[in-house]
Amino acid sequence: MNDRHPRPSLTVEKVSGFVITGILLPCEEEQPIKRIEFDAENHTTIQETVGGTFEAFNLDTPPASILANDEAMLWSLLFNHRATILLWLHTKGLRGQVYISGDAVLTGTPDGRGRTNSVPEELVTLLLDTEAYGVEFLHRPDGPWSRKGATFTDWFDAYNYAIVHEATFAAVRGARVIGL
Repeated sequence: MNDRHPRPSLTVEKVSGFVITGILLPCEEEQPIKRIEFDAENHTTIQETVGGTFEAFNLDTPPASILANDEAMLWSLLFNHRATILLWLHTKGLRGQVYISGDAVLTGTPDGRGRTNSVPEELVTLLLDTEAYGVEFLHRPDGPWSRKGATFTDWFDAYNYAIVHEATFAAVRGARVIGL
């Protein structure tokens, strides 16, 4: 990581008392992704985690956001493959246009008051608790989803496969990664 942005210790500093769960997506691939907890109204914790001020990239489905350093290019932070691939599969309109650099945090979307929510449980389960993954494809807008026979032991490999397959075959309208 850039020396200007040392990795913080992830302690929960209570300001409002609204502690939420997120998933830390380190840019250094040898570092595992992990569950973190922080006060949803204390932006300092997120700023320390991503190394500066941050912006939110909202996923289309499920309702989640990736929080990342908004000056990553200025600081030449390392490219974050995992956060980018996650964003690209869940937000097709940003694919190939937005690249995330530096450490990132996956959270839920903000509520009506603008307070960030916990990351959806389905993403916690998929990214942290699943041992085998499959990929399903949508060929018609009204379904059904069909699964290819490939099985993966790493979510990142399954996500890459889904994106490449969707981009390669014109008949594929959508792709998703599922736990097996």
